[in-house]
Amino acid sequence: MFDFFFLALPGLMAAGGIAGMVWAIVRMRRLRAAWRSGIEVPGRCLRLYARTVTRRRGAHSSSSTALHHVYEFTTAEGEVRRFEEAGGSATVVEGDAVVVRYPAGRPERATALPPGDVRTRIGMVLLLGFLAVFVAACVGFGAFYLGVFKPAKEKVTERIEEIPRTTAPPRPAGPPDPANPGKGAPEGFPADMPTGPPDGFPTGAPSGFPTGFPTGVPSGFPSDFPSAFPSTVPSGFPGPAR
Repeated sequence: MFDFFFLALPGLMAAGGIAGMVWAIVRMRRLRAAWRSGIEVPGRCLRLYARTVTRRRGAHSSSSTALHHVYEFTTAEGEVRRFEEAGGSATVVEGDAVVVRYPAGRPERATALPPGDVRTRIGMVLLLGFLAVFVAACVGFGAFYLGVFKPAKEKVTERIEEIPRTTAPPRPAGPPDPANPGKGAPEGFPADMPTGPPDGFPTGAPSGFPTGFPTGVPSGFPSDFPSAFPSTVPSGFPGPAR
């Protein structure tokens, strides 16, 4: 499961990047085929709208907006066709006339982009470059895992398994328990462990142990205890010693 997560996820991401690169290359080939076919027919813009895509990565989010046009044209054979295309000029609005180009016999691959459109070429190049770096990063991560991380993990696992484990052997069961006939002492206790108090163990207090409070405890002050202050109290300090 550990290896599957670290290899399957980058593999799926790399496959997605490769699919994006294939799409970009096919798109450019179709545009070049339409530009070089020489078939040009008049068309009209039916609709213009913007599509915003928001991507979230944790607490951060990014969005991109692309213009989409819906065009209508009539083929050389008199067939009316409509198609949608992204990346057109923002100056083309609904009702504007455009020139539509398509390969011979393939009107479904029509385009209203002008031949050699700079923005389209730059966008495709940037997309291919980003996807190439993305795929290389995924492949590099997989190679790093197989070449460095996985061998190190296996060595650590081997070292842990080589550590000796000391376990004490189980002790035999003790003698039968008088309270539960047929059932011995729990496993792990010594066989000669006593099951009750020793014989002759005193069960009460000694014979001469007092059972109550003493009877001769005084309950008041002594009879000769003074109850008033002295009648003569010295009024000065003693003189110096001679």
